[in-house]
Amino acid sequence: MKCTIIGATGYTGIELIRLLESHPSFEIICLMSDSMAGESMHDVFPFMNKKTYSSLSSFSVDHLMETETDMVFLATPSGISKHYLEQLQNWSGYVIDLSGDLRLPAEAYATWYDKEPIDAQLQQRATYGLPEWNRQAVTASKWIANPGCYATAVLLGLTPFLKEKKIDPSQIIIQASSGLTGAGKTLTAQTHHVHSSENVRLYKVNQHQHIPEIEQALFEWTGSSHPITFSTQLLPINRGIMAIMTIQPLIDLSETEWRSWLTDQYATEPFVRIQQADPEIKSVVGSNHCDLTVYKDDRTGRVTIVSVIDNMQKGAAGQAVQNANILAGFDETSGLTQQPIYI
Repeated sequence: MKCTIIGATGYTGIELIRLLESHPSFEIICLMSDSMAGESMHDVFPFMNKKTYSSLSSFSVDHLMETETDMVFLATPSGISKHYLEQLQNWSGYVIDLSGDLRLPAEAYATWYDKEPIDAQLQQRATYGLPEWNRQAVTASKWIANPGCYATAVLLGLTPFLKEKKIDPSQIIIQASSGLTGAGKTLTAQTHHVHSSENVRLYKVNQHQHIPEIEQALFEWTGSSHPITFSTQLLPINRGIMAIMTIQPLIDLSETEWRSWLTDQYATEPFVRIQQADPEIKSVVGSNHCDLTVYKDDRTGRVTIVSVIDNMQKGAAGQAVQNANILAGFDETSGLTQQPIYI
């Protein structure tokens, strides 16, 4: 199946190239970048000097047709994808958008992203692509809203507990930390090396754009409409997310029983692993895995769920390829069976 990556020079674009070029059934047919059109990928990224990609091209639906592209990956920032999506509305191929432009209805998007939303009818064409909890809908779709990185880590941790009514939905407190690639490629004061190195910094506390995305998905899948408390931090690492979720259980189980129950919930999911040891980011970096575990505080009665993912893989490009596999009818794990880069 022939693929085109739009926004090929960004972090997620590079990661998509890495995954797709080793995929047995996808072929990268075109790389697009309006800002670097005409340049060679070899010159932009010298580590690709043995590859035979054609020069970067500007976005054009006509060019997609000429190259017989079957699937488009939009690895462009929120607010930018919108303009490409509008031009793709009559194109017949598959579209996977890695930005936030298709994840939320217009009013919520305008509030949380502070950008002009995409047309409501186009937004409603998209399916939210978290396969573990929305696989059937993904299978029947043409447009996919690839989930946000924080949202992926949090939803994989919380959804089974809420869906099975094991916890109080009004008592959810989340602290989540991300590597610097989650902030994107554009340099800012907070991602400057001098500021970010040897530092942990809070940002967007209770204001992160993934909050409504998490609440919307939980409501759709579990009926829970309660707001969550969500704080975020930047870590001085390149990749990875750790989400720590404090919840109030409605039943009394031991820590061992909680882990056994969670193992059963994800028994058939190839990318979710329930750990008996403490999860760590290094255990998932470079892979499409999500590691989960549960802790029981016998003193307070509360339960803590910990979720770790690679924000560039399961939180972005890896999940996009997972969705692409589903859309194309390939094995869901195809091209995604790499072990984590632990060392």
